[in-house]
Amino acid sequence: MGPLSGIKVVEIAHWLVAPYCTNMLSDLGAEVIKIEPLSGDQVRSSGSYFKDGESYLFAAYNHGKRSISLNLKDPEGLIIAHDLCRTADVIVENYRPGTCDKLGVGYEQIKEINPNVIYCSISAFGETQGYAHLPGMDPILQGMGAVMSVTGEAGGDPLLVGVPVADTSTAYLAFGAICAALLERERSGTGQRVLLNLIDSMVFNLSTRFGQYTASGQSPLPMGNQHAEVVPYQAFPTKDGWLMAGAQSDQAWLVFCKAIGSPELAEHEDFQSNQLRLKNRERLSEQLNLIFSNKTTKEWCSILSENSVLHGPIWNVEQLVDSDLIRDHHMIVNVEHPVFGTLPVLRTPIRYSQSEVEVQSPPPLLGEHTVDILQQLGYGYDVIEKLTKNKIVYAHTAIHAGHRVSGLTGGGKP
Repeated sequence: MGPLSGIKVVEIAHWLVAPYCTNMLSDLGAEVIKIEPLSGDQVRSSGSYFKDGESYLFAAYNHGKRSISLNLKDPEGLIIAHDLCRTADVIVENYRPGTCDKLGVGYEQIKEINPNVIYCSISAFGETQGYAHLPGMDPILQGMGAVMSVTGEAGGDPLLVGVPVADTSTAYLAFGAICAALLERERSGTGQRVLLNLIDSMVFNLSTRFGQYTASGQSPLPMGNQHAEVVPYQAFPTKDGWLMAGAQSDQAWLVFCKAIGSPELAEHEDFQSNQLRLKNRERLSEQLNLIFSNKTTKEWCSILSENSVLHGPIWNVEQLVDSDLIRDHHMIVNVEHPVFGTLPVLRTPIRYSQSEVEVQSPPPLLGEHTVDILQQLGYGYDVIEKLTKNKIVYAHTAIHAGHRVSGLTGGGKP
């Protein structure tokens, strides 16, 4: 059993940050029900890769959930949503502030029917100042959060980070905050609202860069593939690729120089301390680049490993996925999907000595579980068929004449 087994989560969300959070909750054993509009989560129609209308982007972070498709703007659809939220331990939403209130599924409205609920709201800019009404997604927040200003080559243009760090880091924080709120509920017996926003997460992500700013009074600049505070600690071109390597202390610098066959560098008056190496970074980097370009990445990895020098090959995604390291960690799990067939997905990278962390099921089709969920709420086939025909719900599995049949019906995809 997972540590969150028995916890029921209702997701009222779209795009990445909240679905990514609930994806992790599912891997730890929680039951996650994803409420989608009749047309589906917007990300279902987004991305570069599709198969028979199904988006690989949606599949990347929505495994382990059950999908029910509802028209929340219809009173009957709202009743169904309230039925689900009434017994939920956790609700996670990431719509613009005020949207869930207008739909009738805001915190105060749900608190009336479920006083002990943990209700997590994730927004772009928070809810209490002038930016709250504005839409915001990961690239916007990377820019406003100063991360782009410290990313890229020295003297170059601001650069977007290659993964959605605003979304993923906020999702991690939401995951931890929800688990902490569940623990607090065990102690106090009361639920509460959990509030996060992407701009605060990006400020938190500044980490050492914020420390540089407070110490110097100047905005830090991008450093390319070099560490801002430690030299050497950077990417080096090898004979056939790239390698990241470094010396985290002056003592490690002595070992580094000996390992690469250039012990004289450690004795050079301009390179004897990290402060001196910072001052003479460019000249040292030129010399090290020449040294590392004489051997292959594999050869350097062998040499540096033997000497316990910090290093690692710079891999692309294919190389990473094919590595023994990731295979040994079982980070990639194959699930069987009705459209994609065998679909590799990423598991949550947490391990316990006793509890299980596992992918529970493949990403759901839109409305794949509408009928099952409604039945569990006490709705009969005749009522479900009527709700479907009236476009209050959308079910991938249709109900006709009191019998379940395969197919798409109601609102949403034809």
